Amino acid sequence: MRYCFILLYLLVPPILGVYAVYRPLFGRRDALKILWLMFVATLYTTPWDNFIIASGGWSYPPSSILALIYHVPLEEHLFFVLQPTLVILLHSLITLPVLVPFRIPARPRRTIRIAAHEDVAVSADGKVSAGPVAVDVTRTVQTLARRPGAALLWLAPTALGAWMAYESHATAPEHTRQGLGAHGFYLGYILVWICPVIAALTWIGARLGKRDLATVAVSTAYLWGVDTAGIRSGAWSISLPTSTGVMLWRGLPCEEAIFFLLTNVLIVLASSLIAHLHALQLIAAAAPASADNAALPACPPANLVGHCAVLARLTIHPPEVDERTLDALVRAEDTLKKGSKSFDLAKLAFGREIRIGLVGVYAWCRVTDNLIDETPTAPGAERSTRLAILSAIRQHLHAAYAQPTPSSSALDAILETIPSLTDADRSAFHLFAALVPRLVPVEPFLELCDGYETDIAFYASAEPSAITRQTQITLDPETLPIKTSKDLLTYADNVAGSVASAICYLSWAVLAGRRVPALSGTAAGAQAAPGLTAKEARTVAAAREMGRALQLVNIARDVVKDARIGRVYVPLSTVTPAQLLSLLDQAGRDPDADADAAAPAVVDLPALTLPLLDQAEVMRLASEGEIAHLPRTARGGARAMAASYFEIAAAVRRDGGVVDARGVRVSKATRAWAAARAMWF
Repeated sequence: MRYCFILLYLLVPPILGVYAVYRPLFGRRDALKILWLMFVATLYTTPWDNFIIASGGWSYPPSSILALIYHVPLEEHLFFVLQPTLVILLHSLITLPVLVPFRIPARPRRTIRIAAHEDVAVSADGKVSAGPVAVDVTRTVQTLARRPGAALLWLAPTALGAWMAYESHATAPEHTRQGLGAHGFYLGYILVWICPVIAALTWIGARLGKRDLATVAVSTAYLWGVDTAGIRSGAWSISLPTSTGVMLWRGLPCEEAIFFLLTNVLIVLASSLIAHLHALQLIAAAAPASADNAALPACPPANLVGHCAVLARLTIHPPEVDERTLDALVRAEDTLKKGSKSFDLAKLAFGREIRIGLVGVYAWCRVTDNLIDETPTAPGAERSTRLAILSAIRQHLHAAYAQPTPSSSALDAILETIPSLTDADRSAFHLFAALVPRLVPVEPFLELCDGYETDIAFYASAEPSAITRQTQITLDPETLPIKTSKDLLTYADNVAGSVASAICYLSWAVLAGRRVPALSGTAAGAQAAPGLTAKEARTVAAAREMGRALQLVNIARDVVKDARIGRVYVPLSTVTPAQLLSLLDQAGRDPDADADAAAPAVVDLPALTLPLLDQAEVMRLASEGEIAHLPRTARGGARAMAASYFEIAAAVRRDGGVVDARGVRVSKATRAWAAARAMWF
């Protein structure tokens, strides 16, 4: 068989297949890895290949190749390119679920930095003033620590290879030959060629995790099969005089098996190191300004030279990372797995770097929402306690965005005023302050706080005790905050449109190197968006429209559940007093009680839910086209998130618009299939 057919039939199809799966997430960072490793592989391997072929290590029948470039066939040069491409794509896909692409040391070497400086005080309305001198203690860890001990281990096979290579030559004195002689030629030169490079990467700090090792295993097993097919078909042959003659099976000499194992270890080690550097770059660039991250961009340059320069800087002088930030990333993922199933599923449709920022944003949103909704309070103090919590959240927001950034102790002191704050909650606030202010302007989060204020306003209308059919709730329609459709859309914009716009700003900062400046410093200023281009402004407007649509779906699903705590988001202008009272009576039913389950509905729920879903669908259709203007690797995630959420709307429609206090259940498989369709098709 011709060599080119081996490449065409056995290497190109899996590359295209893996790329087709990974395509929505393939960005400039992935392109850099492939281009750089293709270049290095070609540059480093070409002289070695020429030497081995010229020395008779292996050969190619003239009928199996198209052309020679010196001693090396053209197809062999293509193999230098195709192997790293396949392995890197496979590595990116297998390691996709891992948020932090490096091992957080169990016993890290910590650096304790103690800095005395004049702190700043931030009032609830965002005014910054000089504060007392603060002593700030920060524990940092080095995630890319040098590993000289592990690197030395790779020098043993290097020395063995050097000795075998020396013995294989006729110039070696006869009395020094203790091994395989000429039969050790090929294996010796494999070891002496590859192992020093692996040792160098290991010394820098690269290491293989479980998913990295899985990539090595899968790619090596496949390439063993490719090599076996090539040898058995006569596309190339290994010279018996220069090899040991040991076979793993017919058509696979042990030298070839070791060759593909070590080259795949090398490729995956380099790929994991570059992924480590990309994540480190984002975390360090988003951290408060210091000597370590001065002029460090959140997104590497688009040009290859500038990109490599940034990674070289990080390799030579890797910045240390705040230990609390790494711990907070782990805690935030756990928080979102428990409290935000839609995001936990859709996040895998985003690339790793933007996902790190998204976890910081969504964990903060989840925690602050829970604090407003679920903090236990004394009877009669529901509204005042929640307003105090909201004031602390706003103050922490302003402090996190203040320049210069206040000390960690000052930020933590603000949180001390929030009751029932858990360690996981504190971690979410710390992660937000450590990552988000340098990537996303503050205005979307101030808008979200305005939405929380609307939620709190319901406490002026009703006592949010559990409703039963014996203890009904009394609402004062005059004090309900959502009276008209305009009120509803304003609320939806504050709580969901704001988050959608934050995703836009985050994607531009992390994926396109476009840091949107502060818009105005107020929630209302987010609508004007003076820091945006006309195209960006249209994209943000469409994203906000999509966010409003998702919130309408959420309101339709939870219309009974919300009524149980005295919240009626359906505009009063669209319901009659009788419908409102009927809704409250329906909310008072226990959905798990047999008697109530058999009782007839007392409110026409489809008349409340279906119009909301119809309006949401119109908004979705009007806005989804603008997703194409987001950076490439953010589009699939945005589409997947919207599609997953609209499966809730489909479930409500299948039930005829009837919901109860449990809402509706959509299986994870159904959401995953909807997200996959939106992402790839």
